[in-house]
Amino acid sequence: MSVPTPWRAVVRVARIVRFLTWFAGRLVVANLVVAREILTPGSGLHPAIVRVPLRTRTDTEIALVTLCVTLTPGTLTLAVRRDPPVMWVHGMYASDASAFRDTMAELEGRLLAAARPVGAVAPPAGPDVRR
Repeated sequence: MSVPTPWRAVVRVARIVRFLTWFAGRLVVANLVVAREILTPGSGLHPAIVRVPLRTRTDTEIALVTLCVTLTPGTLTLAVRRDPPVMWVHGMYASDASAFRDTMAELEGRLLAAARPVGAVAPPAGPDVRR
């Protein structure tokens, strides 16, 4: 069953707006966490470099995921490998590598749901089972 073209455009725009709204909230929270770290004495940092498997299929999807990760304060994409798709991310608050991977998988899932065409199989927004 094919979805009519005008409806696909509406769904696509809604997905993109939903992702941008979610990501904007994430950016605000990340900025507040980093600001609190700067303004308060002591260190709550738990820096680590974490290997994060990706579910991306194209170079564009990889670029979008790495861009969003690097734009978020407290995270930085250090390297990306295409086959199999994996990235290494430096996180300022990555004391639990598994939880950090889950956070990155949620970001990737939400982004892919927004970036892929309507009708394309998008991965769930939750954590990925691959490690």
